[in-house]
Amino acid sequence: MRPIPHGGNPAEARRRYGLGERHLIDFSACLNPFGPSPTVIAAARAGLDHVGEFPEPGCPRLAERIAEFHGVPIDHVVVGAGTSELISLIAQSLREVLALHAYENGDPAMAVSHLVEPTYGDYRRVSVLNELRIETWGTHILNWHQEEFPEPAAGVFWTGHPDNPTGRAWDRTVLLPRVDASLGLLTVVDEAYLPFLADESERTLVQAATSRENLLVLRSFGPIAAIPGLRIGYAVASPDMVIRLKQYQDPWTITQVAEAAALAALDDNDSRQRVIQLLSEEVPRLTDRLWEIPGLRPAWPEHERPGNAPPAPNYLLVSLSETVWTSRKFMKSWPIGDSWSVNVPTIAGSKSEHSSRDMTSWSQPRAIFESP
Repeated sequence: MRPIPHGGNPAEARRRYGLGERHLIDFSACLNPFGPSPTVIAAARAGLDHVGEFPEPGCPRLAERIAEFHGVPIDHVVVGAGTSELISLIAQSLREVLALHAYENGDPAMAVSHLVEPTYGDYRRVSVLNELRIETWGTHILNWHQEEFPEPAAGVFWTGHPDNPTGRAWDRTVLLPRVDASLGLLTVVDEAYLPFLADESERTLVQAATSRENLLVLRSFGPIAAIPGLRIGYAVASPDMVIRLKQYQDPWTITQVAEAAALAALDDNDSRQRVIQLLSEEVPRLTDRLWEIPGLRPAWPEHERPGNAPPAPNYLLVSLSETVWTSRKFMKSWPIGDSWSVNVPTIAGSKSEHSSRDMTSWSQPRAIFESP
């Protein structure tokens, strides 16, 4: 499997388009657009005082704070260098287990990695690298509440909650009964973007993962705290699964700087609520402006967001009208690169102060590289 470029690479975009050191907004990186809070930045700087020491294996202080934050036992928590490391560890840890299960049942095809696409591309990548047979479950991007679920089988089912890039989210009353009916299937629920939803507490499956052997929930500090460069995230799962992941984890993958920033982010509830409030105001504003551009259509049937849709996360999936745009024409019109991770374009735009006016102006193509 040849390496494929991931999104989130402003440096490469600057080189490609000759932009020097200009600040860019990378539309492929679904982050808190207001940047890390001063509290988180200060904590990260303080963490530099300890870079002359090896990090404490397992980040027990952060794991304890995460457990306290969610109200779960600490032996259900494992900290990783971003959810990317944890996704890879999950696939590695399942490779031999699923292969053995398939062999014992006389059906090698049973070792399956289930994907509902379009979704985050790392699930497919780690499945291929760990020789898990992929089965794709199609879904329609306009169906906001996820309904597709694999029939009871051995394997792993990866799903975003909300999904990237569609924004679809699970209803817990739909998902959990299906998890309980599929005991041979590990369901991995990626909640990296759930903190952006106002009804996060009603949707999260973190607590549910502590009472089920076949449910694992991923969480990330990168998007909501806007610290993707520090690579810090965690998983909540059964104690046996936590032990298994730690067995495959390399030592010292999480730096003291990342741990310090994550601890501060957990305690910085005021900044988190401010981000949620501002996005709840600006996402509809940006969406309205997108509708004004001929050939662009946010991914729902009508201009108004349907009543059964979950709150909008910090990203949008936008359809290109076949009668006005083609992907090739669109990419020639603006500086755009392909994002393999979700099979949609990535757009780099000029960075400005994150006011309501500026967030709205992101949708204006003629100003995409203009300074404020």
